[in-house]
Amino acid sequence: MRFRSRHLIDLEVLGKNFKKLKTLCPNNKFIFMVKADAYGHGVIPIVRHSVTELGITEFGCASLGEALLLRDELFDLEFELYVFSDVQLDLEECAEIYLNRRIIPVISNNEDLDNILENTAFKRFPIFLKFNTGMNRLGLDMLDVDSITSKLKEKGRKSIHHLMTHFSSSSLSMKKNKKNIAQRENFSKIKEAFTSAGIEIENSSISNSGAIEQKVGLEETHVRPGLILYGPSSLLPQYSYLGHWTGEIISRLETYIIRFFNVKKGQPIGYGATPCPDDGVVAIIALGYGDGFSTRYIGARLKHKGKIGVVAGRVNMDMAQIFFKKGEVPDLEVGELFTVWDNDLEGFQKFSIETKTIPYEVFIHLTNRVPKIYC
Repeated sequence: MRFRSRHLIDLEVLGKNFKKLKTLCPNNKFIFMVKADAYGHGVIPIVRHSVTELGITEFGCASLGEALLLRDELFDLEFELYVFSDVQLDLEECAEIYLNRRIIPVISNNEDLDNILENTAFKRFPIFLKFNTGMNRLGLDMLDVDSITSKLKEKGRKSIHHLMTHFSSSSLSMKKNKKNIAQRENFSKIKEAFTSAGIEIENSSISNSGAIEQKVGLEETHVRPGLILYGPSSLLPQYSYLGHWTGEIISRLETYIIRFFNVKKGQPIGYGATPCPDDGVVAIIALGYGDGFSTRYIGARLKHKGKIGVVAGRVNMDMAQIFFKKGEVPDLEVGELFTVWDNDLEGFQKFSIETKTIPYEVFIHLTNRVPKIYC
């Protein structure tokens, strides 16, 4: 584990982001998505803070294992847990976990729905149904909606607890993109089919982060914020003008300078003997791909003391080279702090664009060699 490189997570900023989120959708309830270790921010501290300080009581995971970890570690707290994809409901031991540990699977195929309806132990178990409205990933088929409502009625079900779908293209315009328009229309048709069949829909949701930013889908009872609460926008840069999000990045990635030295144009540095692009100074920082500072970050520009440096040469497993052009070199000291990103949303978005990656990956790439410090 590193000692002077660290991933600082500011829980106060998370609270500020949640407050801003509530101004976007003041009449909705929230299912906070905390899959993949809360998008790389540490799921246990994030959920504990969200429950005890922010009053969030519903959380979404990708797998049953993630949900079980939360139940085991946060046994003293009251909150609801939903498993969205890796449900494993066909396994008897997993069915027992759902029944006994207050974890709810999101049903997205007929086989899992039949398992729920045919098992008398699930007679009073809340049903969450997810339909495929055009994303074509997971979800019950729209063509089966009549047979599904018939099954529910045959088993004496007069309501379902939650109906949902997932947008495929919420990073684009929600009001002009044809796929988004079609998905919203399809979801309305599904809701109408349930109502016409006499099946009550107690709760519903359609909006993920990109839709929330554009204030779309807020007529449903719930929204499902993921990336947005961690800070970044989900919209593609060319559609950023459509968004209403002004949050902050809840974390900062810090390291330090191991060494620095003068270089001449063409002088080789590091693996592959990469030639320096110009005269200047190279600073070696204590982050490499072993820490999650990806090789894809080559060429990214990082600001230090108001000057711009570039990730030059190959990123190593344990370190990386930051090149400062002659005349644009900050005052450098061995051992001083070097910040890769901070709470500035615009700066983080630029870093993601330059590295041709997405904020989700930037966060999740960080390995456990970089300790998480909670403020």
